[in-house]
Amino acid sequence: MSELEFLRALHVEMLRHDRIGFAESPHELFQTSTVQALVNGAFDGDVTLGELLLHGDLGLGTLDGLDGELIVVDGEAFKAELDCTLTRPEKRTRTPYAVVVPFAPGRRVHIEGPTRARALEARLWEGGKLPDRPQAIRIDGTFARVSVRSVPRQSPPYPTLAEAIATQRVTQLRDIPGTMVGFCFPDGLAGIEILGSHLHFACHQRQRGGHVLDYTVRDATVHLDSATGLHVELPPSVEPPRRGGWFDQTTLSRLERSDPD
Repeated sequence: MSELEFLRALHVEMLRHDRIGFAESPHELFQTSTVQALVNGAFDGDVTLGELLLHGDLGLGTLDGLDGELIVVDGEAFKAELDCTLTRPEKRTRTPYAVVVPFAPGRRVHIEGPTRARALEARLWEGGKLPDRPQAIRIDGTFARVSVRSVPRQSPPYPTLAEAIATQRVTQLRDIPGTMVGFCFPDGLAGIEILGSHLHFACHQRQRGGHVLDYTVRDATVHLDSATGLHVELPPSVEPPRRGGWFDQTTLSRLERSDPD
Protein backbone atom coordinates (compact mmCIF):
# COMPACT_ATOMS: atom_id res chain seq x y z
CA MET A 1 0.00 0.00 0.00
CA SER A 2 1.41 3.40 -0.99
CA GLU A 3 1.49 6.33 1.47
CA LEU A 4 -1.35 8.04 -0.43
CA GLU A 5 -3.48 4.88 -0.36
CA PHE A 6 -2.73 4.49 3.34
CA LEU A 7 -3.82 8.03 4.18
CA ARG A 8 -7.03 7.56 2.18
CA ALA A 9 -7.75 4.30 4.00
CA LEU A 10 -7.07 5.67 7.50
CA HIS A 11 -9.02 8.62 8.84
CA VAL A 12 -6.61 10.83 10.82
CA GLU A 13 -8.00 13.89 12.60
CA MET A 14 -5.93 16.51 14.43
CA LEU A 15 -7.89 18.42 17.07
CA ARG A 16 -7.44 20.70 20.05
CA HIS A 17 -8.29 19.97 23.67
CA ASP A 18 -11.69 21.69 23.61
CA ARG A 19 -12.83 19.40 20.76
CA ILE A 20 -11.72 15.97 22.02
CA GLY A 21 -15.27 14.73 22.75
CA PHE A 22 -15.99 11.01 22.51
CA ALA A 23 -14.52 8.50 20.06
CA GLU A 24 -16.98 7.75 17.27
CA SER A 25 -16.07 4.14 16.55
CA PRO A 26 -14.78 1.17 18.59
CA HIS A 27 -11.94 0.93 16.08
CA GLU A 28 -10.78 4.55 16.28
CA LEU A 29 -7.66 5.25 18.30
CA PHE A 30 -7.40 8.34 20.50
CA GLN A 31 -4.01 9.93 21.12
CA THR A 32 -2.70 12.89 23.10
CA SER A 33 0.01 14.87 21.27
CA THR A 34 2.53 13.26 18.89
CA VAL A 35 5.62 11.15 19.37
CA GLN A 36 7.71 13.84 17.65
CA ALA A 37 6.66 16.38 20.27
CA LEU A 38 7.65 13.89 22.98
CA VAL A 39 11.01 13.25 21.28
CA ASN A 40 11.68 16.99 21.42
CA GLY A 41 10.90 17.25 25.15
CA ALA A 42 7.22 18.31 25.24
CA PHE A 43 6.57 16.61 28.59
CA ASP A 44 3.82 18.85 29.99
CA GLY A 45 0.43 17.13 29.82
CA ASP A 46 -2.88 18.84 29.08
CA VAL A 47 -5.29 15.85 29.02
CA THR A 48 -6.24 14.18 32.32
CA LEU A 49 -6.39 10.43 32.77
CA GLY A 50 -10.09 10.83 33.44
CA GLU A 51 -10.55 12.40 30.01
CA LEU A 52 -8.27 9.83 28.40
CA LEU A 53 -10.22 6.86 29.78
CA LEU A 54 -13.42 8.17 28.20
CA HIS A 55 -11.87 7.21 24.86
CA GLY A 56 -10.54 3.72 25.49
CA ASP A 57 -9.93 0.84 27.88
CA LEU A 58 -6.57 -0.36 26.50
CA GLY A 59 -3.45 1.66 25.82
CA LEU A 60 -0.17 3.15 26.95
CA GLY A 61 1.79 6.35 27.34
CA THR A 62 3.53 8.41 30.01
CA LEU A 63 2.56 10.92 32.68
CA ASP A 64 3.12 14.65 33.22
CA GLY A 65 6.84 15.45 33.24
CA LEU A 66 7.64 12.05 31.71
CA ASP A 67 6.89 10.65 35.16
CA GLY A 68 7.06 6.88 34.60
CA GLU A 69 5.24 4.62 32.16
CA LEU A 70 1.45 4.51 31.73
CA ILE A 71 -0.35 1.19 31.22
CA VAL A 72 -4.11 1.09 30.52
CA VAL A 73 -5.65 -2.37 30.78
CA ASP A 74 -9.31 -3.33 31.29
CA GLY A 75 -10.19 0.35 31.63
CA GLU A 76 -7.81 0.91 34.56
CA ALA A 77 -4.72 3.13 34.51
CA PHE A 78 -1.46 2.06 36.15
CA LYS A 79 1.84 3.89 36.52
CA ALA A 80 5.19 2.07 36.43
CA GLU A 81 7.42 3.78 38.98
CA LEU A 82 11.18 3.97 38.44
CA ASP A 83 11.68 0.54 40.06
CA CYS A 84 8.88 -0.84 37.81
CA THR A 85 6.42 -1.33 40.64
CA LEU A 86 2.87 -0.37 39.62
CA THR A 87 0.80 2.28 41.38
CA ARG A 88 -2.61 3.80 40.65
CA PRO A 89 -2.38 7.46 39.54
CA GLU A 90 -5.27 9.79 40.26
CA LYS A 91 -7.75 10.53 37.47
CA ARG A 92 -6.75 14.22 37.52
CA THR A 93 -3.15 13.33 36.63
CA ARG A 94 -2.25 14.66 33.17
CA THR A 95 -0.51 12.96 30.29
CA PRO A 96 1.72 14.53 27.59
CA TYR A 97 1.50 11.44 25.39
CA ALA A 98 -0.85 8.44 25.42
CA VAL A 99 -2.76 6.24 22.97
CA VAL A 100 -5.94 4.35 23.87
CA VAL A 101 -8.69 2.40 22.10
CA PRO A 102 -12.03 0.85 23.07
CA PHE A 103 -10.54 -2.59 22.50
CA ALA A 104 -12.64 -4.83 20.22
CA PRO A 105 -10.39 -7.74 19.21
CA GLY A 106 -11.02 -9.73 16.08
CA ARG A 107 -8.05 -11.91 15.21
CA ARG A 108 -6.58 -14.18 17.90
CA VAL A 109 -3.30 -16.08 17.70
CA HIS A 110 -2.13 -18.66 20.25
CA ILE A 111 1.62 -18.76 20.85
CA GLU A 112 3.46 -21.70 22.40
CA GLY A 113 6.98 -20.95 23.53
CA PRO A 114 9.58 -20.29 24.15
CA THR A 115 9.09 -17.62 21.49
CA ARG A 116 11.17 -14.44 21.31
CA ALA A 117 9.68 -11.05 20.51
CA ARG A 118 11.00 -10.86 16.95
CA ALA A 119 9.80 -14.37 16.11
CA LEU A 120 6.33 -13.59 17.46
CA GLU A 121 6.09 -10.36 15.48
CA ALA A 122 7.31 -12.08 12.32
CA ARG A 123 4.44 -14.54 12.71
CA LEU A 124 1.89 -11.77 13.28
CA TRP A 125 3.06 -9.41 10.53
CA GLU A 126 3.89 -11.74 7.64
CA GLY A 127 7.61 -12.10 8.10
CA GLY A 128 8.11 -8.85 9.98
CA LYS A 129 6.57 -6.45 7.42
CA LEU A 130 4.47 -3.81 9.20
CA PRO A 131 0.69 -4.13 8.79
CA ASP A 132 -1.18 -1.73 6.49
CA ARG A 133 -3.41 -0.48 9.31
CA PRO A 134 -2.72 0.38 12.96
CA GLN A 135 -3.19 -2.66 15.18
CA ALA A 136 -4.08 -2.56 18.87
CA ILE A 137 -2.47 -5.51 20.65
CA ARG A 138 -3.17 -7.42 23.85
CA ILE A 139 -1.05 -10.44 24.82
CA ASP A 140 -2.28 -12.51 27.79
CA GLY A 141 -0.20 -15.38 29.11
CA THR A 142 2.96 -16.46 30.87
CA PHE A 143 6.31 -14.96 29.96
CA ALA A 144 9.67 -16.62 30.52
CA ARG A 145 11.26 -13.18 30.56
CA VAL A 146 10.13 -9.58 30.22
CA SER A 147 12.65 -6.74 30.15
CA VAL A 148 10.87 -3.57 31.25
CA ARG A 149 11.97 -0.03 31.95
CA SER A 150 10.69 3.14 33.52
CA VAL A 151 12.07 6.67 33.71
CA PRO A 152 12.25 9.29 36.48
CA ARG A 153 10.15 12.43 36.42
CA GLN A 154 11.86 15.27 34.53
CA SER A 155 12.00 18.93 35.52
CA PRO A 156 11.89 22.03 33.28
CA PRO A 157 13.74 23.02 31.21
CA TYR A 158 13.04 19.57 29.84
CA PRO A 159 15.71 17.49 28.08
CA THR A 160 15.05 15.62 24.87
CA LEU A 161 13.52 12.15 25.10
CA ALA A 162 16.89 10.55 24.30
CA GLU A 163 18.53 12.43 27.18
CA ALA A 164 15.71 11.48 29.55
CA ILE A 165 15.80 7.80 28.59
CA ALA A 166 19.52 7.75 29.40
CA THR A 167 18.39 7.86 33.05
CA GLN A 168 16.02 4.89 32.70
CA ARG A 169 16.06 1.91 35.05
CA VAL A 170 15.66 -1.56 33.51
CA THR A 171 14.13 -4.48 35.43
CA GLN A 172 14.15 -8.14 34.39
CA LEU A 173 10.96 -10.05 35.22
CA ARG A 174 11.10 -13.86 34.88
CA ASP A 175 8.52 -16.65 34.77
CA ILE A 176 5.71 -14.18 35.22
CA PRO A 177 2.05 -14.22 34.12
CA GLY A 178 0.63 -10.97 32.87
CA THR A 179 -0.67 -8.79 30.06
CA MET A 180 1.09 -6.76 27.40
CA VAL A 181 -0.86 -3.95 25.76
CA GLY A 182 0.08 -1.64 22.94
CA PHE A 183 0.06 -0.95 19.24
CA CYS A 184 1.80 -1.62 15.94
CA PHE A 185 1.83 1.39 13.61
CA PRO A 186 2.60 1.41 9.87
CA ASP A 187 5.05 3.66 8.02
CA GLY A 188 2.42 6.21 6.99
CA LEU A 189 2.23 7.57 10.56
CA ALA A 190 5.90 8.59 10.90
CA GLY A 191 6.17 11.65 13.14
CA ILE A 192 2.80 10.99 14.77
CA GLU A 193 3.48 7.52 16.16
CA ILE A 194 6.29 5.16 17.11
CA LEU A 195 6.44 2.90 14.06
CA GLY A 196 6.33 -0.83 14.60
CA SER A 197 5.41 -2.45 17.90
CA HIS A 198 5.19 -0.43 21.12
CA LEU A 199 4.17 -2.47 24.18
CA HIS A 200 3.78 -1.96 27.92
CA PHE A 201 3.44 -4.77 30.48
CA ALA A 202 1.50 -5.34 33.71
CA CYS A 203 1.86 -8.57 35.66
CA HIS A 204 -1.24 -10.59 36.54
CA GLN A 205 -1.35 -9.13 40.07
CA ARG A 206 -0.82 -5.61 38.61
CA GLN A 207 2.20 -5.14 40.88
CA ARG A 208 5.12 -4.95 38.40
CA GLY A 209 5.41 -3.65 34.86
CA GLY A 210 6.67 -0.95 32.52
CA HIS A 211 7.72 -0.20 28.96
CA VAL A 212 8.68 -3.44 27.20
CA LEU A 213 12.21 -3.60 25.79
CA ASP A 214 12.28 -7.33 25.02
CA TYR A 215 10.44 -10.49 26.01
CA THR A 216 10.13 -14.24 25.60
CA VAL A 217 6.67 -15.84 25.59
CA ARG A 218 6.18 -19.18 27.30
CA ASP A 219 2.47 -19.61 26.48
CA ALA A 220 0.11 -16.79 25.48
CA THR A 221 -2.78 -15.62 23.34
CA VAL A 222 -2.43 -12.53 21.17
CA HIS A 223 -5.59 -10.47 20.56
CA LEU A 224 -5.56 -7.95 17.67
CA ASP A 225 -7.87 -5.04 16.85
CA SER A 226 -7.42 -3.35 13.46
CA ALA A 227 -8.09 0.41 13.55
CA THR A 228 -9.54 2.55 10.78
CA GLY A 229 -9.31 5.97 12.43
CA LEU A 230 -7.04 8.04 14.64
CA HIS A 231 -7.91 11.16 16.64
CA VAL A 232 -4.86 13.16 17.77
CA GLU A 233 -5.33 15.86 20.41
CA LEU A 234 -2.74 18.60 19.86
CA PRO A 235 -1.60 20.66 22.88
CA PRO A 236 -1.31 24.43 22.22
CA SER A 237 2.46 24.22 21.67
CA VAL A 238 2.27 21.31 19.19
CA GLU A 239 1.63 21.84 15.49
CA PRO A 240 0.29 19.23 13.02
CA PRO A 241 3.02 17.04 11.47
CA ARG A 242 4.57 17.91 8.16
CA ARG A 243 4.31 15.44 5.30
CA GLY A 244 7.04 12.81 5.30
CA GLY A 245 7.62 12.61 9.05
CA TRP A 246 9.83 14.60 11.36
CA PHE A 247 12.60 12.48 12.77
CA ASP A 248 15.03 9.61 12.45
CA GLN A 249 12.87 6.55 13.19
CA THR A 250 15.93 4.30 13.46
CA THR A 251 17.27 6.35 16.36
CA LEU A 252 13.92 6.25 18.15
CA SER A 253 13.67 2.49 17.62
CA ARG A 254 17.00 2.03 19.37
CA LEU A 255 15.60 3.92 22.35
CA GLU A 256 12.40 1.92 22.42
CA ARG A 257 13.73 -1.63 22.11
CA SER A 258 16.87 -3.30 23.41
CA ASP A 259 18.99 -5.64 21.33
CA PRO A 260 18.20 -9.30 22.02
CA ASP A 261 20.72 -11.09 24.21
